[in-house]
Amino acid sequence: MWIVLVIAIVGILAWIDFYLGHQQTVKKEEPPVTTKGNMQFLSTGSHFFDELFQDIDKASHSIYIQFYILRDDELGNDLCTRLISKAKEGVEVRLLLDYIGSYRVKKKTIQNLKNAGVHFEYSNKPQFPYLLYRINHRNHRKITIIDDKIGYIGGYNIGNEYIGRITRFGDWRDYHLKLRGPAVHELQLLFIDDWNGSTNDKMTNKNRLATDEEHGKEILLLPSKGDAAYRFFYEKIKRSEKNIFIGSPYFIPGKKMNKELLSAIDRGVNVKLLVPMTPDHPFVQEASYRFVIPLLEAGAEIYQFHEGFYHSKVLMFDESICDIGTANFDLRSFFYNDEINCIFTDKTEIQAVKKVIESDLARSEKLTLERLQKTRTLKVRVKEVIGFLLSPFL
Repeated sequence: MWIVLVIAIVGILAWIDFYLGHQQTVKKEEPPVTTKGNMQFLSTGSHFFDELFQDIDKASHSIYIQFYILRDDELGNDLCTRLISKAKEGVEVRLLLDYIGSYRVKKKTIQNLKNAGVHFEYSNKPQFPYLLYRINHRNHRKITIIDDKIGYIGGYNIGNEYIGRITRFGDWRDYHLKLRGPAVHELQLLFIDDWNGSTNDKMTNKNRLATDEEHGKEILLLPSKGDAAYRFFYEKIKRSEKNIFIGSPYFIPGKKMNKELLSAIDRGVNVKLLVPMTPDHPFVQEASYRFVIPLLEAGAEIYQFHEGFYHSKVLMFDESICDIGTANFDLRSFFYNDEINCIFTDKTEIQAVKKVIESDLARSEKLTLERLQKTRTLKVRVKEVIGFLLSPFL
């Protein structure tokens, strides 16, 4: 009796912790920003890191970098060495990492960065109040701003797997954007906000430097701390008329979002998904089956990438609106992570993304209801139940 009572009290306190913590976070959610800029689509790790490292090496006054994951491996050490070198040259270098995502960074690595003059901070460190919520709440953004002229946003983190050096993952598929123009300043303001929320070492809003690309193409930057990305995707799905494409390493959309996808199929919209064949985390694939099976039964096309790991986060609506950013199509990204997405409508840029998507689909296998049902052993079904219960935290 007493055990049941204690469990009930702990459960209620945990719920209150999560609820109040989430409410406080949502109040701080930044508004979407319509801006302009020119973009370069980067769809391979080698291309992205070559561009990023070259721009870091050329930086003359500031480098602001924010990642969810930084590994203490060859690629991570390469980045840190470059940052240390620039800091010693007098460049203002700031590195912001998520506390949970990058908890394995060695203290020696951090100290070497600080000794060289790099400003280093962790984002979303667990603390009171709302300890349980803060442990679960993660800063999943990947943002780089160099000299207030060049910006990066997308799915890549810093680690050997992101350039295919870990054999169990194989070819790592991810999408990133390199931005120039006014959009870069908006990314910088977002970085400053995240930095100031993580440390007493406050930054001031920087005056935007003049660039040669003052206009460019219209871009919507969509930051999310609570449900902004969820609301945006939901409305776009609801209004789609011809086709919807969703590429995500994790597909756990929740009941309401999945219902809207089913409604889209009912009205004749072609719904196509691209997900990994082999997951990189336990339970995420099994947790998706609760949503995948009804979609397959309704006629959705679902493909599983089998030549490596598919980590890209991309959505396309009627081939006229494209989203590339950091948010996965799952409950964690929708409600518990800090995310940043870039939405654009330029036809040329959309066609460039579409071409890469078609290439990735060619390296994938179409999932059928029959093939899926054959794999749903008793063990898998048990994992489905566990995955469903844990789905907000996966």
